[in-house]
Amino acid sequence: MKRLALLAALAFFSAPALAQESPYDSRGPYTVKQIQAGPGCHIFRPIKPTPSPSPVILWGNGTNTMVARYAPMIVQWSSYGFIVAAAMTGNAGSGDEMLACLDFLGQENVREGSVFKGAADLSRVGASGHSQGAMGAIMAGRDLRIKTTAPIQPPTRGGRYEPGAETKQHGPMLLLSGGVDTIVDPIRNHKPVFETATVPIVWATLLAAGHNAPVVQDSGPYRPATTAWFIWQLQGDEKAGAMFKGAACGYCTSEAWTVLKRGVE
Repeated sequence: MKRLALLAALAFFSAPALAQESPYDSRGPYTVKQIQAGPGCHIFRPIKPTPSPSPVILWGNGTNTMVARYAPMIVQWSSYGFIVAAAMTGNAGSGDEMLACLDFLGQENVREGSVFKGAADLSRVGASGHSQGAMGAIMAGRDLRIKTTAPIQPPTRGGRYEPGAETKQHGPMLLLSGGVDTIVDPIRNHKPVFETATVPIVWATLLAAGHNAPVVQDSGPYRPATTAWFIWQLQGDEKAGAMFKGAACGYCTSEAWTVLKRGVE
């Protein structure tokens, strides 16, 4: 108990040291190019070496927050071979703006002359976001095209969240909380999602993290955790999956996290 109290007191300022526990803390092998296109989409694309058609991750910002605040995490995802389409809005709670970016990529993926022609593997699409954008990720997850989600500290009581959205997902969820988040209380907002979701779900709480942790210090441990999740779920990498699978999974045995699981062996 004393250790937990110490972690809570440190809040998210201890994040850089904790992040070193993950093998996915560093960037991947791809050079990343950024472009703003479509209906308000900031797109991050791996370009060198040229990957096969890339899985896609949709991103939603927190309320009144810009894509740039999350760039260290998004660039890292793309450096592992993902196209990331971030909705350029601080009001992404419905998920509609995120799905509009997916629609745009789908159109460009087949359009002659497009820089995105053939670039995206639209059979492997995930969604993530922070705070209101995490709410949007769950809302977008009701779309059949979304195969996995990784919402970070989503508010799920009121606002634009539609009750029961967690029961309409089409693939596994990594639900991420902050142990000292006083803005979005994990017990009130995340415990019901964990208990009622109808897909495999991992609920991981970073004990020392407050609500601002994903927008400071290069997104702290949320960056490698989400990287590992998407590498496992959208690229089929079982080494990354070992961070979440089994009683002795990488995050299960970390003193920095508490992990609960349903439907994930």
